[in-house]
Amino acid sequence: MLPDPRAWRTPDADSHLHKLAAASLNGDVAARASLKLELDALLESASSDAVRVLLRDAPSADCYRHLQQAIAKLVNKPERGEALIARLFAIPLVIVAGTKKQTVIADALPDIAAVSALLEQHGVLGAGRNFGLGNALCSMETLDCLAPRLLRQWAAQLRTGGAPLELAGSAFDVAPGREQVVLRFLVGASVVPAHVPSVIESGPNIGNVGKWGIPMTQLLAQQLAQPGLDILPIPRAPVSIYLAADVGRSAQVELAFSLFLSNAVRQFRLAVGDPAVVLSAHRGNEGEGGAEYRVSLSSVFDESMLEGFRWPLYPGDDHIEIINKINSLLDECRLNDRRALALVAADLNVRGGRFLSGRDFDQLEAAPRTH
Repeated sequence: MLPDPRAWRTPDADSHLHKLAAASLNGDVAARASLKLELDALLESASSDAVRVLLRDAPSADCYRHLQQAIAKLVNKPERGEALIARLFAIPLVIVAGTKKQTVIADALPDIAAVSALLEQHGVLGAGRNFGLGNALCSMETLDCLAPRLLRQWAAQLRTGGAPLELAGSAFDVAPGREQVVLRFLVGASVVPAHVPSVIESGPNIGNVGKWGIPMTQLLAQQLAQPGLDILPIPRAPVSIYLAADVGRSAQVELAFSLFLSNAVRQFRLAVGDPAVVLSAHRGNEGEGGAEYRVSLSSVFDESMLEGFRWPLYPGDDHIEIINKINSLLDECRLNDRRALALVAADLNVRGGRFLSGRDFDQLEAAPRTH
């Protein structure tokens, strides 16, 4: 088991909303109701900075996720007496692309009607058929810039028949060499009676694409095809637009790690046999921020062979779930020689590198520990 290297903030004064969130997590029904009301008022009156500060100062990952999911639901909340609800969603696309020559992937899909028809055919958005989907391939940075108050205004416009917010797509380059993993999003909205259950709000089945995933991948690959380009656009389940950036980022890192392992383990086995694995937790230097898990592959037979992967940790991540994913992928590769560093390690090792060989691990484990 690896430690959680994230440094949680300690605000100067205890936040009332953080206390309510903690009580709500512990099953306090009254606290949960109060939290909903106070967050609702905050979204209505405060600047987007206030929401960012609230999440930034969350004392734990559980608290962060609880607040984030509550805000996601409130973004779509209709006014009192309104019979319709507009649910804003995004479909994360984790795109694996490889090419032998520099290639540019367009910022939009040429036939979004075919994609919408496929989603409707498979009932991906539930019983409601009144939904729209934009053709722009939006970046994570675009979604990160959408403040809850803006999303709320967009939802209100849709409920009253207004025009949807138009988001710009982002093209991307694919360079020759190893496969790249790129993240993009299709953004849309459904307008349904308020009593119709949501399949996208909190995302309990995030990533579960069921039977529609393969035909969706095939359709997107056809639309993005170019000569000499190998492309595999893998969709994730639709999720509330406010949660989509984090969901997509997590899926992107997991797939990138899987590709890294596949390539690196093949190289080791061809050269020296199975690598030894060192798992370690790291935190950036004071003031630099950033925390991550690192997976280092090395061999006692050739010390020049040292490969590694950096898995960044974000405030809402469940670090236990990430550790389990890492170990599961290592199990799939049948890498049984693995060691985990018990303490949070420095950003750089004694050689100035970021990855740890088996020998580095032994030296760190043998070193006297300070408290």
